[in-house]
Amino acid sequence: MQADLRNIFVVRHLHPQIPDGICLGKKNVPLSSEGRKEGKILADYLLNKNINNVYSSPLIRARETASIICDKKLNIRENFAELNMGIWDGLSFDEIKKKFPKEYIERGNDFENYIIEGGESLSMCKKRAMSELDTIIRETDGNILVVTHAGVIRTIVSSIAKTRMTDTFEYKIDYGSITLLSIDDNKLNLIKIGDLEYKNNIRED
Repeated sequence: MQADLRNIFVVRHLHPQIPDGICLGKKNVPLSSEGRKEGKILADYLLNKNINNVYSSPLIRARETASIICDKKLNIRENFAELNMGIWDGLSFDEIKKKFPKEYIERGNDFENYIIEGGESLSMCKKRAMSELDTIIRETDGNILVVTHAGVIRTIVSSIAKTRMTDTFEYKIDYGSITLLSIDDNKLNLIKIGDLEYKNNIRED
């Protein structure tokens, strides 16, 4: 007998309290007031999605997002934390280019495997994220919500689609966006990437 279709809603955390143009990895930053407000819209959308299990990165911007958008028990998973950006974490990209010009070019030349000092490579992040995803799929039934980060979501997309990490930048993965996966007959499928359609379906009272 074929197993029931299951959905995994992989959500990028809501807008954090940090300016645009900053390289944000494991630096712990809370949500902005804008992010918390937008969370109510996403919560309404997810209300009827029959979510059985909720998982989150340990970083506060993800945990706050998960708590706002779903009222079920929250399970924290370290492997869903954002890519460790090492000594670049919290710097603007302009600062990084000025302070680390050689390293910035080297990373661009080997985007998936380059390890920033004190950090990790995207391939390392992909390995831990996919391992955790496989684990929670095996250990649960029904639909799943995962709240994580853009870097992690791109590694998941790259892994399932069997594409290079650089190819994932064809897609915008904005704050509060949903990357929808399905599990059909034990196969993991990509349905939508970085979807924000729920924002267009808001009904005026």
